[in-house]
Amino acid sequence: MLRPYRYTSNLKMGLFALGIIIVGALLWYSQILVRELQENERRLLDMYANLIVTAASEESGEELGFVFEEVIQHIQFPIVITSSEGEAISSRNVDIPEGLADDEEQAYLQSIVARMNRIHAPMDIVYQGQVLSRIHYGDSSIVSRLKWLPYVEIVVVGLFILVGFAGFTMIRNSEKRSIWAGMARETAHQLGTPVSSLMGWIDLLRDKVPDKSEIIDELESDVRRLEQIADRFHKVGGPTAEFADVDLRLLAESSSAYFRRRLGASSKTTINVSGDSVTVFGAETLLQWVLENLIKNALDACQGRKGVIRVSVRRENATGIVEVRDNGMGVGSRDRRNIFRPGYSTKARGWGLGLSLARRIVEDIHRGKLRLVSSRPGETVIRVSLPPAKD
Repeated sequence: MLRPYRYTSNLKMGLFALGIIIVGALLWYSQILVRELQENERRLLDMYANLIVTAASEESGEELGFVFEEVIQHIQFPIVITSSEGEAISSRNVDIPEGLADDEEQAYLQSIVARMNRIHAPMDIVYQGQVLSRIHYGDSSIVSRLKWLPYVEIVVVGLFILVGFAGFTMIRNSEKRSIWAGMARETAHQLGTPVSSLMGWIDLLRDKVPDKSEIIDELESDVRRLEQIADRFHKVGGPTAEFADVDLRLLAESSSAYFRRRLGASSKTTINVSGDSVTVFGAETLLQWVLENLIKNALDACQGRKGVIRVSVRRENATGIVEVRDNGMGVGSRDRRNIFRPGYSTKARGWGLGLSLARRIVEDIHRGKLRLVSSRPGETVIRVSLPPAKD
C-alpha cells in the first residue's frame, strides 16, 4: 500500500522542480531583455553626449541650443546634468516635489544623482581636455517595470496555483467524504440482514439446546458486536449522529477491557488506563470505535515484544484529551505524514482505513483533533482532543 504514496511524492517533487525551472527560465529571459534595453539606452546616451560635445565645440551656441531643446527633451529615461563641480544644472524626467527652495531642490537632485550613479556610471562631456559637465542617468520606466515583471508573474502564477490547489483539495475532500458516507451506509445495510438472521437463529438455539447456554451466550455477544459495528457504519455514513454527554474515562475502560479479554492468557502485553473522569459531548459508539482503532494499532505495533499500552485521560482548558501510548516499533519518518490518509497502511495486508475513519469521526463529526504527537522505536503517542460537554 506504500507504492502509490511514494509515486505521489515523486510526482509532487517533479512538479515542484518543473516549476522552479520555469520560474528560473522566466527570470533569465527577462533579465536578458532588461540588459539589452539598458545597453540600448547607454548607446543612445553616448550619441547624445557626442552631439553635445560637437555642439559645444562650435563657435555659435545655436547647435547646443538645438541639442538641448530638440534632443534632450525627447529622452524617455531620467537624466540629470551636473557641472564639473557637481552642481545640478539641468534635469529631465525627474519628479521634483513642488515648493522646494533652491538649496532643497539642489539637495534633492544630488540624492537622485547618487542613486543614478549606483545604477550607471556618469558620462563626462569633455571639450579640449576639459570636463564641461557630467550626465547622470537612470533606467527608463519601461526597464524599471520590466525588472519587476518576473516577480509580478511569479506572484500571479503562485496565487493561481494556490487557488487552484485549494479548490482541487476542497473538491477532492468533498468527493472523499461522499465516498466514505456511501461506503459506510452500504456496509451497514449489507450487515443488517445477516445480523438480524443470526439473532433469530440464536433465539432458536437457546430454546432447542438449553445445556449449551454458555456457548450461545458467546455467540450472542459476537453477534451483538456485529450489530454494533453495523450501527457504527450507519452513523459514520449518516448526515448526523446522536450526541450526548460521554465519559471518556469509562469509554477508555470499556474499550481496553474488550481487547484484554481477547489477548489470551499467554500474552505478555498489558493495557492500562489512567486519569480522571472527563465528560465530552459526542456520539459514544463512534468515539469508542476511535479508541478501539487506536488500541488495535498499538497492539499491532507491539507484536513480537512485551507490549505496554497506556491510555490516559485528562482535561486541558475544558478540552477532553485521550492519549494512547505504546512501546512498539514506532512510525517511520517517511510514513508519519501519510498514516491518516485513506488506503495507506504499513501492514502487508492492511487496508489503511482505521486511522482515516478515526480522523473523520474526531475531526469531521466531532470537530476535534486527532494527531500523532511523537513516534520513535519504543514510544509512540497519539492524541485525541474533543470539545467539552455542553452546559
